[in-house]
Amino acid sequence: MRVVVRGLVVVVALAGLAACTGAPRAAEAPTTHGRESQRSAAVTGTPTIRSAWTSCAVDAPVQDEGRTLAALALPRLGTDFAVTAAVHCQLEPKRRADGGEDLVLTEGRATDVTTLLAALRLPDDTTTVEACTLEMPWVPNLLLLDAQGRWIRPGLPTDSCRKPRPEVPEAVRALRLTTVSEKVVREIVSAGAAASGCNQDWSDVMATETRDPRLLPRPGRVSLPSQVRLCVYRVPTQQQDTPQPAGTFEYGLLLPQHRRAAIERTLTALRPAEQCSDAADRFAALHDATITGDVVYVELDHCRRVLATPLYGPPILVQADTALIELLSK
Repeated sequence: MRVVVRGLVVVVALAGLAACTGAPRAAEAPTTHGRESQRSAAVTGTPTIRSAWTSCAVDAPVQDEGRTLAALALPRLGTDFAVTAAVHCQLEPKRRADGGEDLVLTEGRATDVTTLLAALRLPDDTTTVEACTLEMPWVPNLLLLDAQGRWIRPGLPTDSCRKPRPEVPEAVRALRLTTVSEKVVREIVSAGAAASGCNQDWSDVMATETRDPRLLPRPGRVSLPSQVRLCVYRVPTQQQDTPQPAGTFEYGLLLPQHRRAAIERTLTALRPAEQCSDAADRFAALHDATITGDVVYVELDHCRRVLATPLYGPPILVQADTALIELLSK
């Protein structure tokens, strides 16, 4: 039995990002199967009117996914709140001039909201269905403002599977939004990772594969492809000793041929791995730079083992030496 995990990340990610950009992902909350999805109690009341709007970052942070999903059960828009504008808060990746990427919270505002308001006032669809799909619906982080700057979060009409009626996301995507503000939430890809061609985060496959001694790979001869990209990662303390630790990019490059040849000569002469259970603080991943294929992992401290994970054949586990560690150093 063998378990290989090639890359965590993206870490990661971006599950929260998927909910904000409309990308499908596994169902978690309001979706259910079959007729059970039609048993929810009818939503009553009117939306809560809040005082003056500040910003998406303060009043409607997209990171709070539970808050946007809750819009499916909030009171619906009535006629007592005179809407003059719609605000849509969304997370989206944006590339920087240095090649890196940030996750940015963008606040967009639109004043032509006729189609949107019509969609929000639609009734729930109670048509009987036999089964519902399990993808997580995209729920827009939508707010409505009046002329005094007060705001509400309207409830969204749902279909038979308790997902937003399709008219709602269609109307939101059709809004002619003017960007009011942008705020960097966090970095997704550093400039160094972008320049090197390495992922910002990568799973420590060595730790995963060697956790159970019964699954340890066998010794063998480790070779490298003709073009190799070296990516080095540091494992944060909180990730160490977890079932699937992830490392964060430290440095990387496309190896010059003389350096690649020196590393391969050293790899082919390594002895079988020693027994060791310490977690590495840093590890290197040697990738085939031309295709998605074999990856060779090297622990740069503690146990200092080498794990080769060929696409065909069993994995190989050998012991790194000082010469190899030096060749992989920056």
